[in-house]
Amino acid sequence: MTKFTTLLRKDYYLNRKNLMMPVWITAGYYLLTAIALLIAYFKAPESIHVGFNDFGSFPDENIRYVASYLANLSLMIMPGILSLIFTIIITQGALNDDIHRNSELFHRSQPVSIWQRTLAKFTVGVGGNWVVLSGIALFNFILFGIILLAFDLFSFGTALAGILQSSLGFMKFGLIIGSICFFFSAVFKDKGFLQGVAILVGIQFLFMILNALLGWKIPLPLTFLYKLLYSDAIIKVEDSISKAEIIAQIRHNWMSLLVSWKTFFQILFSGGLFALSTWIYSLKEVK
Repeated sequence: MTKFTTLLRKDYYLNRKNLMMPVWITAGYYLLTAIALLIAYFKAPESIHVGFNDFGSFPDENIRYVASYLANLSLMIMPGILSLIFTIIITQGALNDDIHRNSELFHRSQPVSIWQRTLAKFTVGVGGNWVVLSGIALFNFILFGIILLAFDLFSFGTALAGILQSSLGFMKFGLIIGSICFFFSAVFKDKGFLQGVAILVGIQFLFMILNALLGWKIPLPLTFLYKLLYSDAIIKVEDSISKAEIIAQIRHNWMSLLVSWKTFFQILFSGGLFALSTWIYSLKEVK
């Protein structure tokens, strides 16, 4: 077992509860939904029973393609948001956890590169949530694929594109937000996310006032972050959209998510913040 693998195992062990929280919350949500549907089915009037049982098939192939894509695209919204929340929770204190546990001096004295230590923490905080999100995506794809298939609304290709594109979109958000919070953990000793956001908001208002009073054009930090996170990969899909149009939109979304200068800059930005965070962390005095 390599030193880096050992570090990964250690950081995973310390954060496994937070990593698994999106799974338990999503499972609880589905369980409550299933219970509510069962109660509605058995307690509802006969007219509602007809609504449960008399769904007809949809011969229109366009509807099948659109429904498969949009349904799977939207399935990952709640798990994706949960993944972002727990990415923030883990990464905002990643570089201070050992200090709080009074084990920083012990880890610093080990023959392990500080870059390996920070990379292990970053990998667990960001990549660990990616793994969990991928597992939820697989479960959603299978479960709701069966449901859509029962209503003759399932198209494998567009359904797979929808679940993958939604998951990858949230993974990109997680990479950027995770790297920002990781940087905050290097700068601040505690509650890095809240302190970092508070400072960014203060700088935002200061720059807005200076720009308004002096006519300057200082870039605003929150505006920059919004543009960095914003994606045009998902747009509104009208009911009248054709099969060819939805396929073209899916191709456009793949290009926007994976093959674009913005994606390259997002990765470069996150890598730069990771390197800067490691450098700042290496300068911290160990007590």
